[in-house]
Amino acid sequence: MNNKKSYIILLLLSVYLNCFAQISYNSWVNDYLMINSFSGNTNPESYTVNLSGNGYINIPYWRLSVRLMSPITSADGSYTIPANKVAFRPVSTSGNAYPYNVPTVSQIGMPLNVNLQEGQEVFLVPQSNAALYNFPFLFFGYYYNLQIKYSLTLLGGAYLGNYPSWTNFVAPMQFTAYDRYNNVIGRMDHYFKFQIGTLSGNPPDVPELSLKFAGNAVNGLLEFNSRNDYMNGVKTTYPSALIVKSNTNYQIKVRSLQSQFVSQAGNTLPLETVNLALAAVSGNPASVYSVALSTMPQLVAKGSYTQGSSVYFDINYSTSPNDQRFITAKPADYSTTLQYEITPQ
Repeated sequence: MNNKKSYIILLLLSVYLNCFAQISYNSWVNDYLMINSFSGNTNPESYTVNLSGNGYINIPYWRLSVRLMSPITSADGSYTIPANKVAFRPVSTSGNAYPYNVPTVSQIGMPLNVNLQEGQEVFLVPQSNAALYNFPFLFFGYYYNLQIKYSLTLLGGAYLGNYPSWTNFVAPMQFTAYDRYNNVIGRMDHYFKFQIGTLSGNPPDVPELSLKFAGNAVNGLLEFNSRNDYMNGVKTTYPSALIVKSNTNYQIKVRSLQSQFVSQAGNTLPLETVNLALAAVSGNPASVYSVALSTMPQLVAKGSYTQGSSVYFDINYSTSPNDQRFITAKPADYSTTLQYEITPQ
């Protein structure tokens, strides 16, 4: 009798574990933001994403992005707000999961500030460190959902004085959730509205800094195609790929948002196997530094006021010769996400 009971339980578990559930994406917004100060303004619960499903769910390394579909223009088409003046910040997570709680902002590994970029997809979750995971038992924990709330900020600055009072702007944005294989889980378009009222106070004397990437450098690639590549190491250069503009002395730091390079099969390589170095393009007087990748922010460039113009950096990625960690690694595509940060010195 005992053997029969054990057999039935094992059979149920076998069937159950092979039933993988689908996950779905939906989102909603609080889309209006009034600006009545040179300090800008923040909507604390502007965008909420909901990832949900039923049954067994295990989706590691998922991602979430936002893309500005067209410039942020006024209703009459006369004025434009720069994309990098709009920033998203994660506020909180909530939801249902079994047997563990849904992951927190820090467990997911979200950047704490993401600015929009003209014509580029930027990632609110570049590659989650915590899986979408649900393991219900019989009738317990069958429903899973993860909600993430984001604030939206229109940054302050003297530029706000360029717009007449009561000018209305629309920012059309597309949000996309991906699984680890870059398959689209879901996608939604939302339209955010900014109204510039009568501004109080004085234009602040604040640093104005801009950092952008050339389109071909958004995804860096190092390839090992021959024995010589493993013996001599490999190097890839993206010319004039990092574009900087600043009205003050600045510094640029880089860090990895993941603790290792990871393949789709879950194999890993240490971050420090890859080196990164910026090179100042002719006419750019900045100082540059070479670093091995790390989760810690590392200084890669220092520069001064750019005199109202943009300056350019080459981005160089490289590996060392005869690195046994590459020689013994399983053939696959390994990836991580790098975050570049520009701040005043």
